[in-house]
Amino acid sequence: MNKFYSILCLLLLVPGWCVAADEKQPTVIADSWVMVPKAGHEDQFEAAVKKHMAMRAEKGDSRVWHTYTPVTGQDLNHYVVRSCCTEWADQDSYRDWSRQNTMQHFNDTIHPHVESYSHNFSEIDRKNSHWGDDVKAHYVGVSSYQVKMGKWRQMNAALEKMSKLAKDNNWPHHWSWSYPVGGPGTVNLVIPFENFADMAPLDESFYEFISKKMKSEKKAQKMFEQFSGSFSSADYQIYRHRKDLSMASKKE
Repeated sequence: MNKFYSILCLLLLVPGWCVAADEKQPTVIADSWVMVPKAGHEDQFEAAVKKHMAMRAEKGDSRVWHTYTPVTGQDLNHYVVRSCCTEWADQDSYRDWSRQNTMQHFNDTIHPHVESYSHNFSEIDRKNSHWGDDVKAHYVGVSSYQVKMGKWRQMNAALEKMSKLAKDNNWPHHWSWSYPVGGPGTVNLVIPFENFADMAPLDESFYEFISKKMKSEKKAQKMFEQFSGSFSSADYQIYRHRKDLSMASKKE
């Protein structure tokens, strides 16, 4: 699998054919680009991104684009530029707006410094996620699970059970489930961190928490095995939010 496509799948924060949709909520998606600067063009690339983000804000871009860079892994020379969350129907009008208002500026400023691009959408599983407006995601830890063929139903059942137990019993942390639209069958779990200290092991693990709430370690173990048995591989990476390369939130 192309390494940059794999990276994109990691950060994209569910295809509709994989997970039962919440009928009360429309499907929302994230839109992400991975860009790799040309060797020796990193400073020029970052300067161009800052200039382009400022231009988008001046033009009244309806979306807020955030930039992330990897902290872990072997491929540390890429930038992920991401916006969330809109509905599928919004893509057509936004594409037209972008072509008219931002494409030429992008081609003149950023493109000359880019070696390669990768692009994808992802659908956000809002029903099983818990991500409040007060989250301070200066860093994000991304777990990517490659689901085995024929195991989506098993994975979905376990994911929903774990998420409901966490929500119903006030697990004091935030998380987001998402699935890239294109590429191999993958489910991603994103955890926000304010700083590196937040990444230290918890005093009480999620497994211990759930075991207590279910009042049966045997039942908890069966549920976790149901989830882990549904995928063939897993990967974990940490990304840093680059506020200096992002558009200011409309709430700021």
